[in-house]
Amino acid sequence: MTSQAEKLRQQAEKIRQRQAAAATETEPHVATPRRGAAAPLSRPVRRTVDLSPSHHAQLAEWCTETARQLGRARVTGQDVLRALVARVLTDETLARKIRADLRSESQ
Repeated sequence: MTSQAEKLRQQAEKIRQRQAAAATETEPHVATPRRGAAAPLSRPVRRTVDLSPSHHAQLAEWCTETARQLGRARVTGQDVLRALVARVLTDETLARKIRADLRSESQ
């Protein structure tokens, strides 16, 4: 029979292993293509964002109003974030503004 302490040690080890695996997955790395290797995945990669309740409500209202203006049934927060990311990667003026916002937030 396994003692409670041994069960806890086993659980802690499993957690450490999962954390180590997750850290490895999130570290940037350069994949070296192998001969005959399958093409890299091109599926979308999910990102999440935490918003204050106020910003969440304001974004929901903005999405509803934008959907009306565009004649669409709805515009989701994900639609907005996808468009913002695409724009910040191509619009240097917007990118500079975002960097300034980030700089002021960290001070």
